[in-house]
Amino acid sequence: MPRKHDDRRTFLKSVGAAATTVGLAGCAGLGGGPERDTFLLGAVTSLSGDLRFGGGVTQRGYDMWADTINREQGGIEIGGDTYEVEVEYADAQSNPSAGADAASQMINDGADALLGPYSSNVTLSVCPIAEQNSIPHITGSAESPQIWQEGYEYSFGTIPTVSIIGNEATSALLNLEPQPESVYVTGVNEPFSEATAVSMRTAAEDAGVTVENYELFPRDTDYTNVVSAAQNADPDLHLHGGHIGSHVDLVSAASQLGYTPNGFLMHYGVNTGSYKEGAGAQAPYTFGATVWIPSVDRSGGVLFDSPQAYADAAEAAYGSAPDYTQAGSTAAGIVYQEALKELNAAPPLSQDDKDELIGILEEIEVNTFYGNVTFEVGGEYHHNNINTQTLLIQLGEDGSPTIVGPEDAATGEPNYPVPAWDER
Repeated sequence: MPRKHDDRRTFLKSVGAAATTVGLAGCAGLGGGPERDTFLLGAVTSLSGDLRFGGGVTQRGYDMWADTINREQGGIEIGGDTYEVEVEYADAQSNPSAGADAASQMINDGADALLGPYSSNVTLSVCPIAEQNSIPHITGSAESPQIWQEGYEYSFGTIPTVSIIGNEATSALLNLEPQPESVYVTGVNEPFSEATAVSMRTAAEDAGVTVENYELFPRDTDYTNVVSAAQNADPDLHLHGGHIGSHVDLVSAASQLGYTPNGFLMHYGVNTGSYKEGAGAQAPYTFGATVWIPSVDRSGGVLFDSPQAYADAAEAAYGSAPDYTQAGSTAAGIVYQEALKELNAAPPLSQDDKDELIGILEEIEVNTFYGNVTFEVGGEYHHNNINTQTLLIQLGEDGSPTIVGPEDAATGEPNYPVPAWDER
């Protein structure tokens, strides 16, 4: 079938040929490799180090896709034959340099395509490797806008950039009554968390809300000092960009020091078992940002009939409720599955196949339990799926999330302003 991006396909093929000439990834990765009857997906994610929890979330998401399509459909049908999916993992060790090495390992092992890391920091090191070796790469997790601003031709992402998620969630929170007049913004000093904090600050500034302070801290910071400074500023809201450990440290210090703004909005991971267990009694009433929860009103599609059907299957498989990162990772696999069907090439993929797959991904639209997935082409969000709606959630006393914004998506009323620590 003729495509709209013939000029891009020609460019990609020339890049692929150049990569073969200089031997960037060895013969196995570039020439189609030895004969096999499975599609081999190389997954690079953090299975050790301080981001191992998030790496485990992406692993469950990728495995959920592969296990389901192999069990229920026998794999991916190509030309009347069915080929199972094999996902092979390489540990990024929560470190960008190790992540780049892991991606190279997967390519040298003959992967047909890559599934990407949990963290943006590691993803930013994997994208150039995918580019240099002309291999498709979809991340089901990373959210930093830096990834898409680079304009990589071989990398895609199913979760909208955090510059959208953080901004829209903050805007929804700022619309609650009583409307806040001031915010205090903190974040961890790494790409994803910084982008989150910046998006929160921008939303506040755009709404005419006073930003009492904006500051980034190292991962191992002492949050009693952070909270003491915030307490002196006495903001209406505290907005924080980081990963789960920093959220737990922040609310623990806030409880200890009696710091109670009208609400805490934190991203990423508020609706995860690790945050709820780590924060314990401090977890209820926390606001968070997400693009998917099992109760969201979205039609299903390929492989899973609905958000709740996916959640039930994931809980049965892993004993824990999935969050949006796990869902986005499964959606990444579903997108590959549909693109490979359209490609109609048996494994292992040749370099021409991989280049053709990029053109298919640029034009694809897949209806999934996670939402409709399409990728931007060009501009600041090049190859990012920015179509999935951001949801503002708040944890209840039992830890269950309720969608409280935006208004057209809300399923319940927020508990706002939140109770003081000694009133819970």
